[in-house]
Amino acid sequence: MRRIATLLCVTVTLCVPAGCRTSGGGGGGRELLVVDFKPDTTMRYKLTSQRDITLELKSDNPKMQGKNKPQTMSEKLELVIAYSPVEVDPFGITTIEGKCESAKVTRKSFTARAAPKDAVEHLVGRTFTIQLSPTGKIADYSSLTEVVRQLGAKAFATNTAGKQKVKNPDMIYDFIAMQWYLWDSVATIEKPLKGVEKGTSWKTTQLVPLPIPIVPTRRTTYTFDEVAETPDGRKAVINSTYTLSDEKPANWPKPYTGRFAMKGMFGFLRNYKHQSLAGQGKQVFNIDTGTVESDQQQYKMIITAAFMIPLGDSSPIITIDQKISVELLDNKR
Repeated sequence: MRRIATLLCVTVTLCVPAGCRTSGGGGGGRELLVVDFKPDTTMRYKLTSQRDITLELKSDNPKMQGKNKPQTMSEKLELVIAYSPVEVDPFGITTIEGKCESAKVTRKSFTARAAPKDAVEHLVGRTFTIQLSPTGKIADYSSLTEVVRQLGAKAFATNTAGKQKVKNPDMIYDFIAMQWYLWDSVATIEKPLKGVEKGTSWKTTQLVPLPIPIVPTRRTTYTFDEVAETPDGRKAVINSTYTLSDEKPANWPKPYTGRFAMKGMFGFLRNYKHQSLAGQGKQVFNIDTGTVESDQQQYKMIITAAFMIPLGDSSPIITIDQKISVELLDNKR
């Protein structure tokens, strides 16, 4: 996909040996931020999603103040996925194959009971393809959708014959969301052929993974902060901020559909309402190699809910402290 960068540089009439860039004068200090895949090279990423969840009962009754002890749980997904170019077309669609090398979920539930194997751990050894536009935007993910559907089938308890389906806790949506987080920073730049000046901001709408299957979206604002000169290449620092969005999730892959019950504490709640989301992140993008090298995100989300069977005037409030990280590991030829 180096040819993509070359093509873009020709389009703006400037290409230099250390990578495609513009600088000073008529270029206005603009930088071309373009994803790039080298032929016969596999990029391995460690993708991590971790959240701490607190469930509190709020009451207007003065006698109940301080008597409801918050309950906490946590869950963490660690993935290693290798991405390899299958077909590169600098003028059209490039096909990338992802293969999951490892998947591990660590969970501490509200009740401290041992949880069954997380459905996303069945991803190990599976492959999927994603098609990217010349700017890195995901153009087709039908193969990913099929893998997600198969994982979703693994999320349900197997001993509920003749009864309502019961879904175990899973982190499938975390896997889905991180596929977009990996590419969106540069793929959503407006008019990418013109390059980006330092201080420029742009926005996109993204999926927010949650422990409940009512998935919201967030409004992500990226800002091109600075360029660091390093022995490994010129690296762009892209900051990000997150707020809750009213937009409905687009055509994201859906792991499950239809009606089902949920196992655990979240199975006793209903009427979930997303109240707020706020946070920030930082990504390092190697301009010369066209590669995301790292991404760190952190945000807090507040959700209100109600009990299926009311407990007086107590109202559940769920606080989620979320951390997401992407780290480029060694590349293999």
